[in-house]
Amino acid sequence: MSALVCLWIGWAGIGGIRPAWAEPESVRSVRVHAEAEERAPIDRAVVEFVILSEGKLPDDAEKKDEARFAEVQRQVEATLGKKRAWRTSEIRLAPVMTEGKGKREGKEQIAAYRVIRTEAIELAEFSRVGELLAVLFRAGVDEINGVEWISDRVEALYRELLGKAMAKAREKAECLAKASSVQLGPVLSIQEGGGPIHPMVRFRGSAMASALNAPSPVPISGGEMKIQASVQVVYRLW
Repeated sequence: MSALVCLWIGWAGIGGIRPAWAEPESVRSVRVHAEAEERAPIDRAVVEFVILSEGKLPDDAEKKDEARFAEVQRQVEATLGKKRAWRTSEIRLAPVMTEGKGKREGKEQIAAYRVIRTEAIELAEFSRVGELLAVLFRAGVDEINGVEWISDRVEALYRELLGKAMAKAREKAECLAKASSVQLGPVLSIQEGGGPIHPMVRFRGSAMASALNAPSPVPISGGEMKIQASVQVVYRLW
């Protein structure tokens, strides 16, 4: 009798009765993407710039760097006032290598030392960014990395927009479910499409050269910035 029971179990696993470890049926679902955007007022701007100073010895390069930065500060404060938020991002000393001559030909040697200073200035009156850029160019900074626009409402507004994007996503999913004659089920997954971004205007050599020759302050557009939020949602279908 026990032998017959074992044979029946083996047949049931191979035949039409489904084994317990078989793969489950695939879940029917719909994936939708939605966005929401709004404009926020610009509250302030941050301008980042670079000063490069060289000297035969490290002390020479450092002294030259301090003198050049002091002159930049003097010119900025003379034009825009002393109440400016200065922020040092980096001060780095590096050797300047050159190819040797004579007996040292083919071998690199230290020719000088260079200080790379990266500074940022925060400007509450963002409408005066053009004046600030013109002063920096005249003071002889070596590079302006860019102008970053900042709004104090970005984080709060972004969270609001995420809620609006989710509402749009559900509306899309309900429309697709109705058109397919199925019912919309619960959310299976949500993917956020990035986060709030502070827009930045970047400057390179040609833009700097044009600004240096400009008779009036560099024109900068501002006022508002676009905030955008997006989501990708997967809903189950019944």
